[in-house]
Amino acid sequence: MRKGKSGIQSALIQRKLSEIFLRESKDPRFERVTISRVKVDRGCSFAQVYFSIYPPEDIEELTSSLNNAAGFFSNCLGHALKTKHTPRLIFIYDKGFDYSREFDEVLKKISSKD
Repeated sequence: MRKGKSGIQSALIQRKLSEIFLRESKDPRFERVTISRVKVDRGCSFAQVYFSIYPPEDIEELTSSLNNAAGFFSNCLGHALKTKHTPRLIFIYDKGFDYSREFDEVLKKISSKD
């Protein structure tokens, strides 16, 4: 299956943002953030950035901090991508990893009872 233009942009934004989190962020909490996926709208005006962190703690505060720093990340992203327009970033906590972890714990409990 071929990726469309927005799929390629999403993957590129995900990779570049991950690098920015590791190299340019001053907040040590952001270094532990993993970007799980990015969804860019058709006009490339907005990008929903789904993230996870392990261990999951203070998710609401972290999400708020990421969204407050979105301008900084967008600016860095614009320099890294060398594009005229950079999408506005919206950070959203990805609960998928939490569900996987809970499922694993249930399976372990079931298998330990046998």
